[in-house]
Parts: sequence; C-alpha cells; structure tokens
Amino acid sequence: MTTTAATAHHGSFTARLLPPGHHPATGQGGTGLIWDDPRWLAFTARTDLHETHCLHVLEEDRPVALATLLVTHKSGGLLFYDAPRLAGTASPMAEPELLDEVERAQWKRLTASLPQDRAGHYPSLACATFGNHHGVAHTPGRSPEQRRSVMAALPALLQQIADQLGCRSTALLYVGEPEAEGVDAAATRAGYHATLLGADAVHELSAGDWEQYVAGLSSRRRRGLRKEVTAYENSGFRTVATTGPEALDDTVTALQVAHRAKYGLPGGHERVRRDFDALREEIGESCVVLGAVHEDRVLGFALYLRAGDALFLRTVGFAPEAAGCYLALTYHETTRWALENGIRRIHYGLATYEAKFQRGCELRPRWGWFAFHGPDAEVFHEVLDLQSRSIERRLEHVGSPATPVPSRALPPASTLHGAAR
Repeated sequence: MTTTAATAHHGSFTARLLPPGHHPATGQGGTGLIWDDPRWLAFTARTDLHETHCLHVLEEDRPVALATLLVTHKSGGLLFYDAPRLAGTASPMAEPELLDEVERAQWKRLTASLPQDRAGHYPSLACATFGNHHGVAHTPGRSPEQRRSVMAALPALLQQIADQLGCRSTALLYVGEPEAEGVDAAATRAGYHATLLGADAVHELSAGDWEQYVAGLSSRRRRGLRKEVTAYENSGFRTVATTGPEALDDTVTALQVAHRAKYGLPGGHERVRRDFDALREEIGESCVVLGAVHEDRVLGFALYLRAGDALFLRTVGFAPEAAGCYLALTYHETTRWALENGIRRIHYGLATYEAKFQRGCELRPRWGWFAFHGPDAEVFHEVLDLQSRSIERRLEHVGSPATPVPSRALPPASTLHGAAR
C-alpha cells in the first residue's frame, strides 16, 4: 500500500495527503488548543503504532486546514484511534453494562461474532490526533462558518483518500460542537455511522484566586473540596510543580510504568520512556508536572501540557503509598496552581465523568463517524449503535446528557408508539 500522492476532491475543496513527517505551518496555531501546535504534530509522528500524515485541505487552491491522519495497518494500535478495535471493545467508550437486558444479549452476540484481530478491516484510516481530538487545524482568520464547511467536507474527502490507500475502514473521531451537526449530515450521506464516544471534561476558571474560587462553590462542593484537600495534607503530602523538559524525569517515568501495569494498560518501561522522550524533545517547554510529595519522595504526579491560558491533562501515575491522592492532586491542587499561574481552563479529557462533573467540569460531547467496508460491516455498525447508547446513558446518569446529532436522534414518541402497535 502506498500512503503518498493521494488526492481527493469534494465541491470546492481539494485534499492532498502529505508524506509522513511533513507538517507545513499553514493552518496551525491560534486556537488555544495544544492539538493545533506543530510541535504536537511532531510528537505524534514519532509513534511506532500508527503511520501519521497530514492532509492538506485547500478551497479553490487556498490552504484552509490541516488534518492529522492515522493509518493503522493491523490490529494493535492505540485503542482510541484504532477504529476496528474501538468498535465493540468494552472500555471508557463502550459500557455494555448500561444497556438493558435485550441490548446486552445483542451486544454479547454481535461482539462474539467479530474476529478478535478484525483483520478484514485493515488498513484503517482515522482522522484524529492523540489526546482525543479530531486533529483538524484551521488557517487562522477563518470564520466559524468557514471552519464548519471544511469539517462537513471531510467525510467525503477522507473516504476518497482511504479508497486510494486501500483502506477497509475509515473514521472521523472526537468532533464536538459547533461542527458536529454539519459533520453528521455529510457523514450520513457518505455512508458513515455516528457514535457518541464520550465527552471532554473542561473546567472553566473565572475566579481571580484560590480563596475566591473556594468561596464561590456551593456549600456541598466546598465541603467535598475541604475534605479531600485536608485528607491530602494530613497524610503528609504537599504539591510541587515542575515545568519544562526536566519535569519528565526518571521518577515520573517509573510512576507511569507502575500505574499502567496496575490497570492492565499496554506499555512497559521502554514504551513509556520513548513516549516521554518524544514529549520532552518535541514539546517539553509546554510540560507541567504537579507532583504529590511525601517526605521528599514524589509518590504521584499529573502531567499537563500548557497552551496559553489552558492546561490539557496528558497522563497521571501514583504509587500504592499515594492511594487517595488522585482527586486532591488532579482536581483541587491543579486548580490552585492554575489560578496562581494565569490558567483559565483545564481540559481533563474523557472517562471518569462522575468525578469530573461533581468537581465543576462541563462535559462536552465528542462524536465519531465510522465506515466499514470489509466483511461483517453491518455487524460493526450495529455494535457501534449499542456502544453509542451506552455512553449516552452514562452521560444521562451523570446528569449531563448529550444532545444527539441528527442521525442519532430518536423519532417522536408518537411514532414509536405507532410502531409498537
């Protein structure tokens, strides 16, 4: 399979696949998102689990955007960007236990029928970047409507590129509002199926300092904060912030390795070290590590990437002796440091929605669209429908339901009742 010289056309838009490692500056920066930063593109290009490319999008020969593409040649890529494995794998983006009895039986039957290696659906093409973002960087100065027009053109452009590359599945991942509705209409016409993948938890900070922030909380949240911070401090912990490349030291690496092993996540010492080396070398100046220190030993950490006045949580790691520190460090101590250092917004990413919502985060839905062309394609689409229902219910249970994109909206109740009769 060749992954260069592919070109696609849709309306007034042309898309050209660039060779691996080629990341022109056009369309990057200026949004306050770390995922737009060209240094982040350089970091993602160093993965050995996916083949990374930029898709250069032009409108009537004017550069308007760059899209990050991940080509996965066989099963084993990072789960959240490996479309054939993401479909039907119970994870933070699929919670079959939230389905009703009939749906759970259907989930079990359908997932059991899919081959474990999903071999018939590779190579696979995904428009996304690490960090659970769609990875589309628009040329500065484009209006919201112009940006939405680019996003709506992408499903057709991606499918053409995927066809030229010989890909058997295609996905456009982690799109939120205001683009999602337009993407959904275009993707549905092009044969994709929509799935709610989760929600980005974002903590907006309007207070001027820590005291003002605490005073502005409801009495219930204020009691919870004081309980968790007091327990953290009474256990002998204090928070130390380290910024820049030196923040990713051997201690942080070891804690991350142990954390991943505890939760059964892939990647031993060598993989974690390579990941941190790439972060340090490509985007190290943006690294912020908040460490939970006990008797001069760092027993837990939260790694953030800073872009302007925003922090983006990358990963965490805790030693067994730091049990109970996670909530205090990741939410309260992070908020304290953020307010002291000019941060107005913290992005916590997907999953653990209850904890984030209860501590003041807004949950912003993130959608994906999938097209499978190998054997059992309809089984994949049925599985994705159940997967979406489970995450829709998770957000409903949390108290922050997602407004469905049009293709996921239920018909009116009268229609349902008529069908039942």
